[in-house]
Amino acid sequence: MTLPLPSLMLVDDHPLFRQGLRMMLSSSNMLQADIHEAGSVTDAVAQAHWVNLVMLDISMPGCDGLEGIGQIRKRWPGAYVVMLSGHDHPELMRDAVRQGASGFISKALEPEAICAQVQHWLLRSLGMEQNIHKASGRSLEPVSKPSAEVLPLRQYEVLKMLAKGFSNKAIAKHFGLSEHTIRNQVASILKHLGADTRTQAVLVAQRNGILPATAIK
Repeated sequence: MTLPLPSLMLVDDHPLFRQGLRMMLSSSNMLQADIHEAGSVTDAVAQAHWVNLVMLDISMPGCDGLEGIGQIRKRWPGAYVVMLSGHDHPELMRDAVRQGASGFISKALEPEAICAQVQHWLLRSLGMEQNIHKASGRSLEPVSKPSAEVLPLRQYEVLKMLAKGFSNKAIAKHFGLSEHTIRNQVASILKHLGADTRTQAVLVAQRNGILPATAIK
């Protein structure tokens, strides 16, 4: 029996960006998926496809991405919704989380990084993660959610300050440590959470219950 391919929906009002991203994803080493496109939230939810992951532009005419998260979740309750934005600002991330977003990808990233992020979230939406072995190639294994219990207390405190928008310099001053030490702490936090950016780390922490909503000011 052949299992259906995972399904990905790209929602962006710029056709060139959608088509370019689709071509980029199709030509990458990403897990094979059915990729669909829509120029608006309304067009997206009108489609009959079941989707595992929705890549949603945060700023569109009419109903923007943040306002559309509720419609997306109503149409596809089990899908992951990841926001796309040309700006990687903490306030945008906080708004996206409050509206129910699963993740946040900056359009300013290099193409390879965007593909890697999409791959990451597609696999998470399937309850899988990618484990690359040089000898045997790619294998898929169940995801184990990151937890606060295995995050050292100091790193947890640093994570809370990241969520509040503090810089490495400000965090270092708060704890009386060097910026080098804080950079290492932040790198460890990102690795633990499977994140590439500080913004994504906070998103993942919220989605997995490591950071309560009250930790975001």
